Amino acid sequence: MRVLGRSTRRGARSVGNAQENSGRRLRTLLCAPIVLGGLSTLLLALLNGDLRSLSDAALERVLVALAEVGLLTAFFYQTGLLRPTGLALRSPVAHSTREAGLALTLIIGFFSLLGLRAAALVGQGAAMTPEVGFLAFAPLIAGGMLLSVLIHPLLALFTFAVLLGGVAVTLKLPITTTSAVGLAGWSAILAIAPMRRRTHMFWAGALLSGLLALTAFGGSLAGATGWLDALSSGLWGVATGVGAVALFWLGLNLLERPFRLATPMTLLELASLEQPLLRELRDRAPGTYFHSQMVGQLAEEAALAIGADPLLARVAGYYHDIGKLSKPEFFIENQEGVDSLHAQINPTLSARIIAAHVREGVELARRHRLPTAVCDIIAQHHGTTLITYFYYQAINGGHDPVLEQHFRYEGPKPQTREAAIVMLADSVEAASRVLGDVTPARLANFVHEMIENRRQDGQLDECNLTFRDLRLIEEAFVRVLVAARHRRIEYPGAKVEDEPIYAVHP
Repeated sequence: MRVLGRSTRRGARSVGNAQENSGRRLRTLLCAPIVLGGLSTLLLALLNGDLRSLSDAALERVLVALAEVGLLTAFFYQTGLLRPTGLALRSPVAHSTREAGLALTLIIGFFSLLGLRAAALVGQGAAMTPEVGFLAFAPLIAGGMLLSVLIHPLLALFTFAVLLGGVAVTLKLPITTTSAVGLAGWSAILAIAPMRRRTHMFWAGALLSGLLALTAFGGSLAGATGWLDALSSGLWGVATGVGAVALFWLGLNLLERPFRLATPMTLLELASLEQPLLRELRDRAPGTYFHSQMVGQLAEEAALAIGADPLLARVAGYYHDIGKLSKPEFFIENQEGVDSLHAQINPTLSARIIAAHVREGVELARRHRLPTAVCDIIAQHHGTTLITYFYYQAINGGHDPVLEQHFRYEGPKPQTREAAIVMLADSVEAASRVLGDVTPARLANFVHEMIENRRQDGQLDECNLTFRDLRLIEEAFVRVLVAARHRRIEYPGAKVEDEPIYAVHP
């Protein structure tokens, strides 16, 4: 009875603590937007108005700032950036999370307005006229381009429009100036959105510079200036576009590492086989290394087939098994010529060692500051699948639903298309190693069965893959596997020596 009473009291305290924690989280959730809104209002009021005459039109600037904060807060809430649940706008390029997206929006918006105000104060307002090419708006345009690449083009368009509108109202800018900058900024935001190569940035910069040059040139001519002055204004417009792109590139390099964003430049660096983690994997777990290389190729081909991110899929395939670095000798691909260590321990312990490589891989990836999207795929690449070999070894051919739960990976299941592709590529590549010399038709049936097993096990329930996507993924896998298992002719007179021949590099 005493034990039961203690357990009951402990349970009541646990429920009470849980309710208290839930209430604390709810209060924090409600207070956070209010605090952020108040701070943002003050910052916008300071940045939108002239700091030297703050007391003259303080009420007008505060009202404008409140309107800006209200519009942005409503938009963030509707898109999920301020909600604990629901889908947030996520970039198809940088794959930023909800928390990172909100922080990036605040930081980029603040520094964009700060740069605009600084340029306007230094240039005594002349930097906002066509004659000097709207130089002051370069930071604001660069901020919109950053939001487009790092979070989502829709968020960038809305945030840029709200901030530009607030500046235009408080500084009483002409409608022609506001329209010209708005058109150029929106065009740059949309042009830079699919940025996956440096050429995309070049073309977005060329479009932005061309629009600003035309508007500056036309605005100067409309002001009854001479052709030479109008041409000079056009050149200043080009300089504004170049400056905006330079600020965008600088901001991208400063933000991608601290926020662990999977930008194309970061992923290309990680794809280099000279990366320390990949070199360590090659030296300490060569079997896992070459398996991961093949998984990366399969994942890239499948991602290309369904329109997912091929670079992210390939890089995640390279790093998905880095957790095996902690105990490489316990994995069969690294046990060449030695007896398996699992023969000396029971199946339950073997299953725990195998399953632990997912958690250890995530921890190792975080220590090396890999992008969050790559860490997520490492955590999800086995989902909650069953560690089949040791499970059947433990039950001796029977079936035990309770015991089965102890032989499954911790999960979570794949949440994105890229994570699901890496899971399927991992299982298909590993299982294909036991196949002999099979025909392409037999190989296609094998790939279909492997993917169907994962689907029926519910591993694909939480990602947005369609049946059409699965068919395209199957075809992509078969293409790569058939190419990798190509046949070669036997050269006349060639003999297979009994002793192995090793190539020695000088």
